[in-house]
Amino acid sequence: MNPLIIAGALAGIPVLLALVFRVSAVFVFLSVAAGGLLVQMVGDDANLAAGMVVHTGNIQMITNFVLLLLPLVLTLLFMRKTLPTSKLPLHIVPLVATSLALAILALPLLPSQMQQQILNGPHGDTIDDVKDVVVAGAAVMTLLLTWLTGRHKEHKAGKH
Repeated sequence: MNPLIIAGALAGIPVLLALVFRVSAVFVFLSVAAGGLLVQMVGDDANLAAGMVVHTGNIQMITNFVLLLLPLVLTLLFMRKTLPTSKLPLHIVPLVATSLALAILALPLLPSQMQQQILNGPHGDTIDDVKDVVVAGAAVMTLLLTWLTGRHKEHKAGKH
């Protein structure tokens, strides 16, 4: 399968699912960040434990992808329909940025041959150059969205 199709699916499917399930971009970003931290901090131990149970060559990649994507999948399931339809347009751009950040976090988890095919392709230099900007942009957009939409309206107590 073409590696760019895999990268595009990693970037596109979370946006589509978050829009269909109406999940806030804030929760999606938090899930992607949590998955990235799990891979970074728990990945080696999880790979060792999974390697003791299952003896296959791809267990490290599979375990890392499970650690990366499990928080996102659970968030999409548990937080579905928590975003009002009227606020959905505000969340589209942060969702796209968050999904691109997910694809960037998933890139090092792919087999080295597939990574090289993506990075040696026509857009490989661009992908390599904008990794940090995409992740930082997703974080900033999500924080801005949180600050702008996260406040509760204060109700004035009036006479009845």
